[in-house]
Amino acid sequence: MKYKFTIFLFFCFTLIAIISCKKETDVSKYDIGYDYFPNEYGNFVIYKVDSVLFNDFDNSRRYNTVYLKEKIGEQFVDNLGRTANKILRYYADSLTTNWEIFNVDYLVKTNLVAERVEDNLRYIKMVFPNDVGLKWLGNKFITVPPPFVLDTVNYFLYDWKYTIKARDIYYNNGTRIFDSTLLITHIQDSTAITKTYSAERYARSIGMVYKEFWLVEGQINIGAPWEDRAEKGFILRQYAIDYGKE
Repeated sequence: MKYKFTIFLFFCFTLIAIISCKKETDVSKYDIGYDYFPNEYGNFVIYKVDSVLFNDFDNSRRYNTVYLKEKIGEQFVDNLGRTANKILRYYADSLTTNWEIFNVDYLVKTNLVAERVEDNLRYIKMVFPNDVGLKWLGNKFITVPPPFVLDTVNYFLYDWKYTIKARDIYYNNGTRIFDSTLLITHIQDSTAITKTYSAERYARSIGMVYKEFWLVEGQINIGAPWEDRAEKGFILRQYAIDYGKE
């Protein structure tokens, strides 16, 4: 009986060891997705930025195209005591003119989140792991409406529910092709007279490769495409056209 009991215990311990090893192996192979939000010094992305500005004062619309270069800069400690990286932002009217620096943002990347501070507004851009279906309040630190908000009395950003819609998918932004991208929507909210839409797409080891942002209002020509009937607000599309390391 003692011999059988010893064999039984040996079998149990062996089974536990196998299961433990399998779990450890599975965890080690789990793709958390950190490389969708790279923060290596010298990494840069160049964007073409197309925008349409609708002015209800004179019923005009202004189309504009500029070029934006974002480069990861040196590390520093932010006001919360965290390691951060500067994001040097340059612009040019065309790719044949010289880059001019116009502001500096910064990012913070931890084991759980990736944050970006733009014009003193802190956004939680990404969470880790970044599995499809995950949701979070990406603007929860923004309690005062920023300048681009049309209705500052009734409209806020802190309740936008960021959602990971797709992961590891091929994407063509019209200029470059990316094998593995992550799509995050920030808000998808439309009525008969307003449309608010914001989304970003990230590529592994590159960062953001596409951004689309609509904040428009219009009370005429209901049913027509928004680009034709918007009276107030803006539409912005930002495409990555080059990237690398300097």
